[in-house]
Amino acid sequence: MSEVNGGPAFPYSGVHKGEKENHIVDSHGMTLRDYFAAKAMQGELSKSGGFETPEKVAEYAFQIADAMLRARGQ
Repeated sequence: MSEVNGGPAFPYSGVHKGEKENHIVDSHGMTLRDYFAAKAMQGELSKSGGFETPEKVAEYAFQIADAMLRARGQ
């Protein structure tokens, strides 16, 4: 997974016990960039007023997420 996205936010590896056999589960989950954007979007949407379109909210949320990833890398 690309480090541009911050890597996985909630990776999981383990064994899922089935009725007849066990299955190895490996999931990368969402990216850290997606997680940061979701949190930023939640904060923006909780304010009164807001953006004209959902696309603008999403775009701004990812701008915040990218800034958070850059700050994290310093």
